[in-house]
Amino acid sequence: MSTLDEIEKEKQRISDALARVDAQREKLTSQLSELEATERVLARYSTGARVRKSTGAKTPTPATPATPPKRARGRPTAKARWTQAHLADARRSGSRLGKR
Repeated sequence: MSTLDEIEKEKQRISDALARVDAQREKLTSQLSELEATERVLARYSTGARVRKSTGAKTPTPATPATPPKRARGRPTAKARWTQAHLADARRSGSRLGKR
């Protein structure tokens, strides 16, 4: 067998493998889009706990009931102080809006 024949056979084998991979990718892409559509429909009509979106091959885990974030100990950050100050200002000025 000549070297050119071996190269031609190897090219054909790789081309066949690539075609199988492409077909599998198309199939998985279509299945994923169907699953995403189903997930949107279920999210719209379900009232129970939501399932977090999984990444990779991980299995989805049900979300825990929502709890408010815990307050940090110590001095608040600059952003928190700014937010608190502006909320307080808005509350004070909000009563004046009705008098206009």
